[in-house]
Amino acid sequence: MLSSLDWKLFLPAVLLASIGSLILSSVSPASYPSQYFFIALALISYLIFAKIDFTVYKTLAPLFYVLSLVLLLLTLILGTFTRGAVRWIEIGNFTLQTSEIIKPFVVLFIAWILSTSLESRKIFLLAAVAGFLPFILVFVQPDLGSSLVVLAGILGAVFFGGISWKIIFGSLFTFALGLPLVWRFLEDYQKERIMTFIQPSADPLGAGYNSIQAIIAIGSGGFLGRGLGQGTQSQLLFLPERHTDFIFSSIGEELGFLGAGLVVILFIALFARLCAIFINSDDVFSRAFLGGVFLMVFVQAAVNIGMNLGILPITGIPLPFVSSGGSSLLAMAITLGIATSFTRGLRTGTR
Repeated sequence: MLSSLDWKLFLPAVLLASIGSLILSSVSPASYPSQYFFIALALISYLIFAKIDFTVYKTLAPLFYVLSLVLLLLTLILGTFTRGAVRWIEIGNFTLQTSEIIKPFVVLFIAWILSTSLESRKIFLLAAVAGFLPFILVFVQPDLGSSLVVLAGILGAVFFGGISWKIIFGSLFTFALGLPLVWRFLEDYQKERIMTFIQPSADPLGAGYNSIQAIIAIGSGGFLGRGLGQGTQSQLLFLPERHTDFIFSSIGEELGFLGAGLVVILFIALFARLCAIFINSDDVFSRAFLGGVFLMVFVQAAVNIGMNLGILPITGIPLPFVSSGGSSLLAMAITLGIATSFTRGLRTGTR
């Protein structure tokens, strides 16, 4: 089974998860043991999805999509209400964040639609409807961050899936015109985060607190960092969500520029490999999925790191493979597992 792995894809992900576990042992000892369980579960999931022949995913894509919609609907009906949002379903002693789990399957289904032999406009319409349903179900939880990541995956699949450029740019122009209307549907705290991004110093002890503390944490780490367990912002609890949304700041503080830079380099290696697989793919289904996955993971990583650096608004999304939490780690493992399956198809020449 190990011989079928794409090590150039697998190794960066494992190293990112290892760095995440290392920093969690320092800043969040309570979540540290469970993270090892999630890593083991993610590894098993990766191996299973990587072993499935890529042609099988064409058959399973509609089923995965329907199950994803069912999960999102169940979340709204039966989910746990926490911090003003309904994003989790309780399963025994664990909670499942469904907006994370559905990401690869939504992109997979969009890729399946794009690979059909229908006329271009009909394909685009079907893809738009299929993408809108999970997007809106995540948005109303409310979860602006995850809904934007889902949207990135959908747009990536459509962009690289062979749809006419005229249709794509026309739709983007229409979407841009409608952006002012989106503001009306945002929750107050979401509007506050955007305004805080524009001027965080306006309310340093209130809305701007998180962003300012994250920047202080990274800046205080210097080149080599303060050392594990020695960070002031993370250890003294000045830094909020230091094990999830702001784990990159924790890394910057305790492992310094060297540790934070290594994380960025590993992500670059991961994205480079995804690009290489995409370039070598010659069918619409593979290219649409890989293009969507690339943009989805890239946006999630870039937005998380950007908000830690204070150059993007705080959206509350985890750093892929690194942040504490099983749902995100499992979703990323499944995503890379499917991508590895496509790589195996290239090796064996079964496309």
